[in-house]
Amino acid sequence: MRFNGRCTVWHKTDEGYITLHYPCWWQDTEAVNISKSGKTDVDTAALYLPLAAEVAKSDYIAKGDIAFEITSSVTDLLKAASPLKVTTVARKDYGSEYMRHTEVTAR
Repeated sequence: MRFNGRCTVWHKTDEGYITLHYPCWWQDTEAVNISKSGKTDVDTAALYLPLAAEVAKSDYIAKGDIAFEITSSVTDLLKAASPLKVTTVARKDYGSEYMRHTEVTAR
């Protein structure tokens, strides 16, 4: 698997959030959804992480190595780093060792 950068994942555990850093392939997608109620942004990011990456739905993720620990509230993270919320996680454990990866979608 090839990577074009690094990302930071704030992974939720029973004790709170832990900060993890991984190499990643980050691909942004910008779009607009037009409905009867008006326009809304539906910006998403598709990420490809190593298979062993600890990431789950409802975790937060941001592009780059960000040194921010959540000590009290997720609101502090949202203000400081503007992360995306993970919406899907798919483990792709097939093919050669170099093809295996975790596919993540976040918005």
